[in-house]
Amino acid sequence: VLAAEQAAACLAPGALWLDGNSCSPGAKRRSAAIIEAAGGRYVDVAIMAPVYPKLHRTPLLIAGPHAEAAGALLAALGMEAKPVGEAVGEASANKMIRSVMIKGMEALTAECLLAARRAGIEDRVLASLQASNPAIDWPKQAAYNLERMMVHGKRRAAEMREVAETLRELGLPDGLASATADWQQRIGDLGLEAGEENFAARADAILGRL
Repeated sequence: VLAAEQAAACLAPGALWLDGNSCSPGAKRRSAAIIEAAGGRYVDVAIMAPVYPKLHRTPLLIAGPHAEAAGALLAALGMEAKPVGEAVGEASANKMIRSVMIKGMEALTAECLLAARRAGIEDRVLASLQASNPAIDWPKQAAYNLERMMVHGKRRAAEMREVAETLRELGLPDGLASATADWQQRIGDLGLEAGEENFAARADAILGRL
């Protein structure tokens, strides 16, 4: 919203304003009102995957009354933008609600498997998870989830606070989203490098600083 306020006075009439911030649908709607009042055309954008390695081919969801116009321009630039609705907030809702699962699983990994590592039983816990859901390579996924939190935890925590706001806007409890934000912030604040590509090394690096 602050970015929209600061940019509104500088917009040319009819300019497209693509908002790719990770924030709640309500925040997107407030930003849209500011941009539209200034004569701009607001587009709700959700960035649905890490920008690296796909760079400009990273999949985007776009929404709002000007999404089709923005999509044509983005396609001409070789970008992957999919219109998902005419209402501002529809794209961001997809990203926010999906993050309950994606970032929540990272936080579950941290809470479950850091405890298992400290208790000296991670091999048995990982084996039990593997037996319950063999489609996932649990040691590899655990290492990856910790790396995401170590490298991107502070940014992901900010996003999860917006996810919590999204849930409150929907009239739902936000306990898991808020707890996920706490875990992401806690690990991100440690300022650790991802280091070796294995669960034990990353878990030990985190546990040594908690």
